[in-house]
Amino acid sequence: MATTATTPNVELAINTIFEVLGEPTDEWQRQALEQYKKGDAIAVKKINASHLRDFYCKCLGFLVNATSTNPALRKLLSAATNAAADHAQLKTLDKISDGNARAFESDDLVGNATQNILKFLTPQTEYHQLALASRTNYDALKELEKENPEDNLIKVLLYLTKAKPDSPALFTIIAEAGTTAALYVRNLEHQKITDAIAAALN
Repeated sequence: MATTATTPNVELAINTIFEVLGEPTDEWQRQALEQYKKGDAIAVKKINASHLRDFYCKCLGFLVNATSTNPALRKLLSAATNAAADHAQLKTLDKISDGNARAFESDDLVGNATQNILKFLTPQTEYHQLALASRTNYDALKELEKENPEDNLIKVLLYLTKAKPDSPALFTIIAEAGTTAALYVRNLEHQKITDAIAAALN
């Protein structure tokens, strides 16, 4: 993807970042990508500076200088990784939000909102598999949480066990579950890129 001076290994790491970024979704992202491909660092950074909430443009602003000869390569790749993961988190939040809105118009609000959120919980470990298999069992999930207190997949499932149609906190619970699911996706994508960079540079 990059036209700047990079070794094949660095290009592999950058390609992983682009896998997470995906295709541009608006005109500014398209322009930033076009200028990135041309190697026009000033143009990319100008677009980023005028769209500070756009993590896609922010990521390209770091990547445009991420060449093998740049002594700050690791810092640039690390910053680009964070921006790409933040972009993935926002995209996921948008998708979950849209799915929840459709669920709220359906006859089975809780069931459809739950299924919408579960779509984003790709298991990575055996205990993730176990948690998903036990997803309606609050006590079993709490036991798993004791061993993995920071795990966002388990946190999402615990929220969803409390999502009852008659709960006064139903929409808050669904919002927390959706937000945590997006954070889970962010962390997965961040790890994916970090592993690729480590393999490329070590």
